Amino acid sequence: MQRVLLFGATGQLGASIIDASVGRDIELIRAPRSVDISDGRLVSSYVREVAPDWIVNCAAMTDVDGAHLAPEKAMAVNGLGPANLARSSDDIGARLVQVSTEAVFDGELTVPYVEGDACRPVSVYGVSKLAGDLTVSVYSPDSYVIRTSWLYSGATGMNFPTRLLAQLDDADRPISVVTDLIGNPTPTPVLASAILAVLAAPPEPGTYHVCCREPASKYDWAVEIAERAGHDAARITPVTMADYPSVARRPTHVDLDCSKFLSTGLSPLPTWREAWRDIAG
Repeated sequence: MQRVLLFGATGQLGASIIDASVGRDIELIRAPRSVDISDGRLVSSYVREVAPDWIVNCAAMTDVDGAHLAPEKAMAVNGLGPANLARSSDDIGARLVQVSTEAVFDGELTVPYVEGDACRPVSVYGVSKLAGDLTVSVYSPDSYVIRTSWLYSGATGMNFPTRLLAQLDDADRPISVVTDLIGNPTPTPVLASAILAVLAAPPEPGTYHVCCREPASKYDWAVEIAERAGHDAARITPVTMADYPSVARRPTHVDLDCSKFLSTGLSPLPTWREAWRDIAG
C-alpha cells in the first residue's frame, strides 16, 4: 500500500481526491494547514516525519487578481512552495504530483497548446505557477507537473457554475458573461481520477495536460449550465472582456491538448459538456 501525502486537502480538488481515494490501495495522509508549504524547514521536517511514497500538491493561491495585488505571497505559495515540496520529496526518495494551470500560457495561439509550447504568462499568478512548475522539474525530475484548466466542483459558491446558478435563481438579477475568454471547463472528479491513475501506474515523468476535451468560452459554458438547470439562457447577456476590465490580465484563448496524457491510457477525459452533464445530473 502506497502512502500518499496530500497538501491542499481542504480545497475543492483536495476534497475530490479524498473522495476518489476511497477503496483504493493507498493510505492518504492529509497535511494540516499549519504546515505552510512556503516554509522550507517546516516542510522538510514534516515530510521526513510522514515518509510518504508520493506527495500530491493541491495547495495554491488561485486568486488571479489577488496574486497581482500581493505578488510576494503568490510567489511564496505558488513558486517557492512547490520547490520546497520537490526538494523534500527528492530527499526521501518520494515522487511529487504538482497541479498547475493553463495560465502559464499567453493565450495567443488559436490551436491547442501542447506541453512543449513556450510558456509566456500574462499575470503574476501565471508567473508564480510557472516558477513552481520549473522548480519541481529541477529539484524532482522523476515527478509530474499536471496542467489543468478552469477547474470547478459542486461546492456552493466556490466556482463559476455555482455562482452562476445562484445568480440565475434571482429572477431580477442581470447576468453578463464574456464571450472572448476561452478554456477547458474541468470538474475536479475528472482531474482527481487522473491523478490517482498516475499514482497507481506512473507514466514517464514530466509535464502533462489533463482537462476536459474541447474548448468553450465562458458564455458557452454559462448557456450550457443554465439550460441544463432548466433556466432561460436568454437571460445571459454576451459581453466582451473589454466591458469588464479586471485587475490582472487573463490569457484569452487557451485550449490544452491532452493527447500526451490520453496516450498513456490511464484515465479517460470527457468533453466539457459531457462532464457538466455528469455533474449536473
